[in-house]
Amino acid sequence: MASSPFLEPADADALASELRRAGVGVSVDGGRPAAERRVVTAHPEQVPHAGPRLTAVWFAQVRDEGTVRASATAAGVDAGALGDVVLDADGAAVVATAEVVDALVAVRPAGVPGVEVPLERLAQGRTRRRDAVVPSLRVDALGAKAFGVSRSWFTKGIAAGRVHLNGARAGKSAEAAVGDEVWADGLGRFRVLEVHGETRRGNLKVTLEVEG
Repeated sequence: MASSPFLEPADADALASELRRAGVGVSVDGGRPAAERRVVTAHPEQVPHAGPRLTAVWFAQVRDEGTVRASATAAGVDAGALGDVVLDADGAAVVATAEVVDALVAVRPAGVPGVEVPLERLAQGRTRRRDAVVPSLRVDALGAKAFGVSRSWFTKGIAAGRVHLNGARAGKSAEAAVGDEVWADGLGRFRVLEVHGETRRGNLKVTLEVEG
């Protein structure tokens, strides 16, 4: 088993896609649904899931992501051990690998030490399966169904470079296949789990796993 550091969405998606194509078991985890920064773990196919233990450290009175990351790296915490930073009304929490918790707790970005908290405290969004009927496997058609938005609106996001397919910027006519992942900035991600076949009208029945 081997795990990457936390990677940006496009990099994590590209690595996961490459490993799947090579027939390697893959687990991808960011500690919460629709996480942007995620760890990619390669493992034997017969293993259902693997990866480092993730946790979170919360800092009171911190109001921006940059302060958390700068304070942590200044204290010697590897940037690759830090996942998403989630802000709330009273402070900020950062997802991290468990091995750096002690170092993070000692960081004082606002003069107060951090506190380890359950990942559930950071939960925003959810992961769900969605069955849909689409005219094709084009990313714009799938994305509209996955996130419940209009196809024309999702197409604008593709044109603006805000949508990636397996880590690469999606083109306007890009198509996805079973196992492919799509990341849409501001919405989340979805993965094509199954294509069940055609309806009587020639549309396709699909099952998507959606985080957002």
